[in-house]
Amino acid sequence: MADYIMKQGLLTLVPADIKHVIPLSETLGEKNRFELSLFDREPLEFFMEFVKKENVYVVEKANTPLAIVGVEADGHQTGLMWAMFAEDMQKNWYSFLKASPNLIEFLHGNYYKLNMNVLDGHEDIKKWAIWLGFEVDAVVKGNNIDYIHFVRCNLSKNNVYNLASRPVIH
Repeated sequence: MADYIMKQGLLTLVPADIKHVIPLSETLGEKNRFELSLFDREPLEFFMEFVKKENVYVVEKANTPLAIVGVEADGHQTGLMWAMFAEDMQKNWYSFLKASPNLIEFLHGNYYKLNMNVLDGHEDIKKWAIWLGFEVDAVVKGNNIDYIHFVRCNLSKNNVYNLASRPVIH
């Protein structure tokens, strides 16, 4: 049995684990460090908290973490997707782009709608979100910094309030 969830070329998606905390903390990209600083968070503290949560995954290349991604419930059938990237992701960006449609389909599996908030200055991430089918829903104004709120619906999944209690037709 494979020890990864999915594989695309040399990139693999694995469940986030405590072993990823220090490497990600040490190699986290400058833009993500800045974003964490807006919330008075340090990378080590953030990753220690988030690797313990459900639906958090790491993109690796040769067992080196390049990104951490996750989805948290944000209402009925809605998830809030987030991602943070190591500096070395730049060297692997095109491979990551190629793998991204499968990643999004996997993350979208339990939710009809995914939300994602991206700092206004993160041009590559905004382009990535749009390329993956996210649409700009709003600009959230903050203190000296704005977020772009993106939304993506899973059109192959019916939007019902409670999947478990919908009628069954025999």
